[in-house]
Amino acid sequence: MALRLEHLPADIAPLSEFARRALSGRISLAGLPLPRRLGDIPQPAERRDHEARAQLAEAIEAGLAPLAPPVAALDSARALAQPGTWAVVTGQQPGLCAAPLYSLHKALQAIALARALAAAWGTPVVPVFWNHGDDHDVAEANRLFIINENLDVEKLSLRGLSSGRTPLAGIKLDREAHGLEALADRLDALLAAATGTEANRRAALDLCLPRASESMARAMTRTMTGLLGHLGLVVVEPDWIREDLSRALAGLVSSGPAPGAKARSGLAAALATGAQAVSDLGLAPPIDPETAALIFQVRQSGRFALRLGGDGYRFDDEPGSRSAAELAAEIIQEPAAYSAGALLRPLVQDAVLPTAATIGGWGELAYQAQLGPARDLAGLPPTPGLPRISITLTDPECRASLAKAGLTAAQVIGGLDLTINNKERTAPAAEALAQAAERLRSDLLDLRPALAELDPSLVAGLKRTADQTRKTVLRLADKAARVADNRSGAGRRHRRRLSATLMPRATPQERLAGPLPWLGRFGSAWIDELLDELDPCAPEHLLVHLSDD
Repeated sequence: MALRLEHLPADIAPLSEFARRALSGRISLAGLPLPRRLGDIPQPAERRDHEARAQLAEAIEAGLAPLAPPVAALDSARALAQPGTWAVVTGQQPGLCAAPLYSLHKALQAIALARALAAAWGTPVVPVFWNHGDDHDVAEANRLFIINENLDVEKLSLRGLSSGRTPLAGIKLDREAHGLEALADRLDALLAAATGTEANRRAALDLCLPRASESMARAMTRTMTGLLGHLGLVVVEPDWIREDLSRALAGLVSSGPAPGAKARSGLAAALATGAQAVSDLGLAPPIDPETAALIFQVRQSGRFALRLGGDGYRFDDEPGSRSAAELAAEIIQEPAAYSAGALLRPLVQDAVLPTAATIGGWGELAYQAQLGPARDLAGLPPTPGLPRISITLTDPECRASLAKAGLTAAQVIGGLDLTINNKERTAPAAEALAQAAERLRSDLLDLRPALAELDPSLVAGLKRTADQTRKTVLRLADKAARVADNRSGAGRRHRRRLSATLMPRATPQERLAGPLPWLGRFGSAWIDELLDELDPCAPEHLLVHLSDD
């Protein structure tokens, strides 16, 4: 395995206004210190008693134990029991086969930062990956994008999983119902068609594919622990420490608006003040506390949101409400049934974990910038936030296509339109199919008067049939065009490869692609090599050039 790095500016791809200001050093909010150097991260003061630390470490170790984790991961979990041990926290909701790639990037950066802080402070610092199994966005979690033999970006997913209200930690996978074998067979065929050893392919599939009876969250925990546990990463599922999280959540809630108060107070006022501070900078608060789902309750029928309203908090479409004190009591009484929404989650995490710094995407850091007043209210110190490092992987074929096309990876990642030089003529067969699709639809619609004479109710069905037929034929035409693209015009094929590899579906690679094809091709040793090269505080975009030797 050979690995070479190329350092690009952080703004190689378009950034949000928040990100641009943060990179220029013009943002300073009490709730979000943005360190640019290791020395800008202060060593926290101890806030947890020995018993609380011991319980935390014991719960995390018990959660990891069924996975037979590497010794380094267990050592990290046990270290959390000791006063003076800190954590660098990052995380992501579960994704199919540990996709997308930036989950891996975040975890690697957390390991690198934890090691650097431990060396600087002379005390243990543990990298923690928060595997957010409380999330219920199945549509986002149940998708995997991979390049197929035609250089198309193919979307794969498990069968029978539709968007609903069930937390991802509660979705148990079934071999037949969810099509685990079909997914495995398709991925095996795709990886076998690519360059790479059978040993790498088998190891990657075994590590990344979800297994029967696992939850989506547990599959993610197993994969991330298998990839990075030997480097000391501790993957945490919220269910393992639910009682601690719920106690912290109840404490936050109990400082909320009092029943009958004329003006908002407590947590509601603190959140409003934080949102206004972001607005005063000329930026739109990424999460509006007035409408956001601040808390979720899990029932047998799913996950339901609580928002500010009435005397304190209420469910959507609920006529009544409950006061902050009443809700806090409900949470304490039934801790397993409640979890924090996205805005309150960093506060709850930091109340339970000995957090020294967090790593997140610009969107995550932007909403944490709203939390300064809420942190003060909760008695939590400001937690430094570092933007996650941005990484794009390349293989030898991608680099060969760049050379043939006379392009650089920076141009493609920066948004270059790869179709502008595409002057090759469309395949005649594809053109003919597209024209036939339009004619067929028109011919079918011409039959409306005759059909109406028989039965007017049949006309609507005719239009649906005409539209569906047109769509089916156009899909075939599109496939024919892609096949022709791959058989004629080397330049076109090179551009297709670059698009699929570097910017699949016009989206940065790390946001859409997963680690599986890279592990199947190159194994996992490159991950350890990359860790040794990472500067965890550098706001940059890294090109990681992987080779077979």
